Amino acid sequence: MNECGHCSVKIGEEPAILANGKVWHVNHLLCDLCNCRINDGERCVPQNGIILCLDCHIKTTRPICKGCGEFIKTNVCEALNSTWHPTCFQCSVCQKPLELNFHQLPNKMCVHSNCFWDLQLRMIVCKDIPK
Repeated sequence: MNECGHCSVKIGEEPAILANGKVWHVNHLLCDLCNCRINDGERCVPQNGIILCLDCHIKTTRPICKGCGEFIKTNVCEALNSTWHPTCFQCSVCQKPLELNFHQLPNKMCVHSNCFWDLQLRMIVCKDIPK
């Protein structure tokens, strides 16, 4: 007997959705956190006996980017004891994404090696100019 996982009413000939090992009336497959309706064909994620919509799954399992504050859905960059989108972890001088070799300045700004040496050179040149 196919009973709806939400209302326990028998599902007859009407359309139904199979998810998490149960059958659901089309309008009854809901996210257990936000109660949004999960439509046929949408991805839902069974997790510890509850069903989550994709957005709630991301919010409960993915880290937050230190740069923009958004959830990181793919490609995590870990640096300076934080997680970042690769595009958010960027040089403070040229704003291009940083790679493995970068320098952290005393003011905590991170820069590419080339930008670091350009800054060092400017500091030396400026230091030698009479005021």
